[in-house]
Amino acid sequence: MQQTDLSLAQQQIRSLAQTLPEFGPGAIADSRSNPILENYLDFYQLPEPSDTVQLLAGKLINCDRQSHLMLWKPENATATALIVHGYLDHTGLYGHLIRQLLDRQFAVVCFDLIGHGLSSGAAASIESFDEYIEQLNEVLTATENLCPGPLHGIGQSTGGGILLKQLLQQGDSGDYPFASLNLLAPLVQPISWKLDRWLFKLTRPFRRTMKRVFRKNSQDTEFLDFIRYMDPFQPHRLPAAWVAAMAEWVVEIGRCAENEFAINVIQGDQDSTLDWQHNMQLLERKFPNMRLQIIAGAGHHLVNEAPALREEIFGSLRF
Repeated sequence: MQQTDLSLAQQQIRSLAQTLPEFGPGAIADSRSNPILENYLDFYQLPEPSDTVQLLAGKLINCDRQSHLMLWKPENATATALIVHGYLDHTGLYGHLIRQLLDRQFAVVCFDLIGHGLSSGAAASIESFDEYIEQLNEVLTATENLCPGPLHGIGQSTGGGILLKQLLQQGDSGDYPFASLNLLAPLVQPISWKLDRWLFKLTRPFRRTMKRVFRKNSQDTEFLDFIRYMDPFQPHRLPAAWVAAMAEWVVEIGRCAENEFAINVIQGDQDSTLDWQHNMQLLERKFPNMRLQIIAGAGHHLVNEAPALREEIFGSLRF
């Protein structure tokens, strides 16, 4: 893509965030009559609405917060999958998974976390993961009457941590919404955390943001090039506030009580973002009914791994 095309796409994406309607049953998207939405879907290679797949696209408004939400619904959908994306990700990067689920006749719900994608908020920042849980529950309320059950949760990295946190808070209640959880490289503890947490505590008073390092977290080089050079939603500095919120989550998951819910965890053995071996051991203790599937050769960003690995990863989903 030429630089002029990228600049145009950035302008159109900002415009789309402002012009989307409030989400609800009337927020039916027709990309053919909405060129801004059509360009967004094309830029990120997301499924377009068709005669057999309806697309709802809009925003949820809570005071000064806006959450961008999309719902793909096949006409013969038999279940629903709700995707919670990872840190620094957004809906646009999940086309492979969305198509896989549509092929299985799932309705698919995907939303941009606070500070990500088309949603509002300081870029990639949060004060507490509790804000993510509040946002997730808002999405569940907004979509519960629009989607067929059962409902299945899929979380990549931080998205997996968010689903785990909600499970720990609500799993014992009679209205827990998810029939299954598929967690792809879920955030439990980052790599080198024992050292990095002390460095973070020492340096936080002196810097509010840190330079982002673009890591090789997938074998798909086209994906890596896209997020580094072309995706307008990728920040180049990371807020210290988010790291502090993550640190609270690391402590919380480490102290949580045992939970009987049978989570399905998919983990790459070349993950250089998470302390994945420690994480798997901790999750096996906390979730004795957990099913663990290790993907040889896969990095951290499992949703966007190289095609052969991605086929194995998606084949490991359990509903």
